[in-house]
Amino acid sequence: MLEHIQRNQECPPERGLYLYDKFIDPPEFFSYQDFPEQVAAYADYFRDQGIEPGTRVLFPFETSSAVIFAFLGLMELGAVPLSVKPLVLDTPKDSYLDFLGRVARDYEAVRVLETPTVAPLDLPVPGLPLPPAGIRKPGARLRTPAADELAFVQFSSGSTSFPKGIPVRQDMLRANLDMITRTDGRKPEERVSSWLPLYHDMGLVGGLLSCLAAGCDLLLAEPVTFLFDAPGWWEHMAREGAAGTVIPNFAVDYSLKLMQDLDEEDLAEIDLSRVRSIYLGSEPINLPNLNAFLDLMAPAGLRRDVFMPCYGMAEAVLLVSSRPVSSEIRVVETPSGVPAISVGPPMPEYTVRLRDEQGRVCEDGQLGEIELTGGSLAASYLDKLAPLTGDDGYYATGDIGFLDDGELFITGRISDRIKVGGQSYFASDFEQAIERLEFVRDGRTAVLQIGADIVVLTEVDRAAREDIEGSRAKVVGHLVRTVGVTVRATDVHYVRPGQLERTSSGKLRRRAIAEAYEQGRLKGLTFDLPAGA
Repeated sequence: MLEHIQRNQECPPERGLYLYDKFIDPPEFFSYQDFPEQVAAYADYFRDQGIEPGTRVLFPFETSSAVIFAFLGLMELGAVPLSVKPLVLDTPKDSYLDFLGRVARDYEAVRVLETPTVAPLDLPVPGLPLPPAGIRKPGARLRTPAADELAFVQFSSGSTSFPKGIPVRQDMLRANLDMITRTDGRKPEERVSSWLPLYHDMGLVGGLLSCLAAGCDLLLAEPVTFLFDAPGWWEHMAREGAAGTVIPNFAVDYSLKLMQDLDEEDLAEIDLSRVRSIYLGSEPINLPNLNAFLDLMAPAGLRRDVFMPCYGMAEAVLLVSSRPVSSEIRVVETPSGVPAISVGPPMPEYTVRLRDEQGRVCEDGQLGEIELTGGSLAASYLDKLAPLTGDDGYYATGDIGFLDDGELFITGRISDRIKVGGQSYFASDFEQAIERLEFVRDGRTAVLQIGADIVVLTEVDRAAREDIEGSRAKVVGHLVRTVGVTVRATDVHYVRPGQLERTSSGKLRRRAIAEAYEQGRLKGLTFDLPAGA
């Protein structure tokens, strides 16, 4: 990574990192030409603070220039940033400090970077202050780290357990960055926009580091900037001539909701004809919403071939498979008859197979757990002796899918599997169907199998709460028509906002939600929820 930053010193002076507080405001700019001097100065500052090669530093990765240069400075020093979520407004401070303390204990971190949000807190390990603004080391040249050197640690999503530390070696990072940049074919003169959180593998590797590797402009904002102004982000993409981005499926659903009432004249003023690659991953893709969004954005010049459904994981640094840029998006039916979208062929560096519940290797079209080996897959979790792979060298991902004509299709997680009459369905099949109902709030549904029962937990609008029997009947009927499965009306429950627990990356914590439901800890279910609540 550092060798890319050093090479980028030869870029034109106007090429670099553009940081936005608001999409309509002028950005803060940092030329790639100046990066080596700034990174080296940060490394010297941290060295003076007692940081040595191999020192593990808890790293709450906020989206700011100081924190980005701190990350690169620690890497230049040979220290190891443990990239964790920052403190956000809706997180209780006590629970966040407990999280930091556990990570520090489990992974022997001896310092924590004093980012603006955590500096005032009573931190579990000694703080590491940020350097003074604007420091530089004139004439500095960055080193080229050894292939087996640990670059940083990122963490699994924590959807089923406490997040696991994943060591990212320099050679594995280089390999995955090559997969990303060659698959979307980006060029140094192009621009990429991102608002994904930098503590998450998609935001860090797919957004920030891939742009540093390619030497292309990065137009970067905080996630909340998109949440407050999703239409403004698409306008910003058009105005700044961005050629690519990387987003989760949520961003399509959210944008569709906020922009569906715009008329063709308004949309035609947003020129997205220069966008040619949008990595789309992180969660199951809602195909009807994707098609509806493409239809909506046609007057803006957004082509139907720009989206690149992809599959990845922190254990593999990031990318495992992707539809190549400008190729056809394939949709086929799963064995249970539900449409599924291809996430492309696996990268040639990996070997991928699928195995059924009896451990047999699947043929094309058969559902099985995705297993992989090779590529940029980590050897083990951080500080764990047991290898990530089994005795035969394959890593069992916990994801279920199938292969068709060499392309991979993801249907869900093992923990999300729902069995009905011997047929396999997945929670996302039900959730995406339910969220197409007008009275259901987007992204606020969890479907669980508790024994033989399928339980629906969802947030709905006031009208649906005032007509509980009628709205429940609509949920039941809609699932029969779209998924082909009957759910009892008494198993459809309406929950209060914020009751469905999520990971730091926004994924449902299904195990925790199921436990809360079974133990009666979910307050405000349908049967005791006042209509005016």
